[in-house]
Amino acid sequence: MRRILSIISFLILSLSLGFAQELIFENYPEGTRFWLTIPYSTIKYKVGDTRARYQVSVEITDARKKRVLLHEELLRITKSEWLVDTALLLRFGGKLQSGKHNASIKLRNLDLGDKYNLKRSFVISERFADKGLAYLIAKKDGTFYLPGSLAKLKPAPDSLYLIQYFNAVVDSVSVQIGADRISIAQPRSPLVVDLLPRVDLMQTNSTGITYYESNIYYKMEPFLYSPWFSYGLKYSTGDQLAQIRYIATQSEWQVLRKVKPEMQQSSIDQYWEVHDPSPGTLRNEAREQFYRRVILADERYSIHKRLQGWKSDRGRIYIKYGDPDEISSETLPLGEYPHIVWTYYGLNLEFIFVDSGGYGQYQLRNKDEEYD
Repeated sequence: MRRILSIISFLILSLSLGFAQELIFENYPEGTRFWLTIPYSTIKYKVGDTRARYQVSVEITDARKKRVLLHEELLRITKSEWLVDTALLLRFGGKLQSGKHNASIKLRNLDLGDKYNLKRSFVISERFADKGLAYLIAKKDGTFYLPGSLAKLKPAPDSLYLIQYFNAVVDSVSVQIGADRISIAQPRSPLVVDLLPRVDLMQTNSTGITYYESNIYYKMEPFLYSPWFSYGLKYSTGDQLAQIRYIATQSEWQVLRKVKPEMQQSSIDQYWEVHDPSPGTLRNEAREQFYRRVILADERYSIHKRLQGWKSDRGRIYIKYGDPDEISSETLPLGEYPHIVWTYYGLNLEFIFVDSGGYGQYQLRNKDEEYD
């Protein structure tokens, strides 16, 4: 019997299952393991410097606001092309009781002084994780990182391991790497597979893991970096709610807009659980697509810091509908303002954006079309 693995005993903070741009935990009898991912794209360097120093602090408190875990670490990150499209990875753990907890994540750039402060609430269940995520962890020049794919591991890392914790009696595990297969009988947790001696990085672009238990087998893929991991570091929960307003129904928005600040993140998670096109799996494709569109809208349509691309009219339409089927424009029309027309043939929609100020802030002229 085949079963696609569904993990319900751990939570990825600020995101539903299938994402991780911040902190992941997996709870086992021997303790709770945390994995903190920091997208390399969020690292900033002082002008002229090739190394950045970050002080990372993660404080976990229980429902009574008592500190139950503190992890602090100093990161020295050398500017490197091979780190592009990856996430830095920190690992730590502790013995936590079941119940509600709060996480305070602080990242401080010691060279520039800028800070990221994130607060999240989560609940540790009395039920332990059956199988955690399978991490593909690379190391080069002393830096641990999560690659985007095996094909992007160039130049080759100094080490490359597949690591996965589990709390189940397993008959065997099979790791498929391209055309090669590694079989391990009666594995113990954690599963640790050294891939570097077995992988031709020039030929391999896929990896899969299969767990065999009696007459049942579970298939899964390793956890890799994706560009939208930086979403939670870029946008506050208030911004995230404002972005969801673009796609939420009127009744959904009436509920979300009244949520207290301390409940905003859990409400966002619940919204995406309802809109998950493949519930019970590790990925939420709708949420991935939405985050990708928000980030791209910022990259494409931001004019200055005070006018972020996702807040612009073009950004809003792009987040709602994606890339148009056709774009036409008149930058120097006679007797008219510059304008751009986006056409969505499949949706039978057309949007006209006009730059009446002359400095690139295109505003939607036919707003009625958006809400028809």
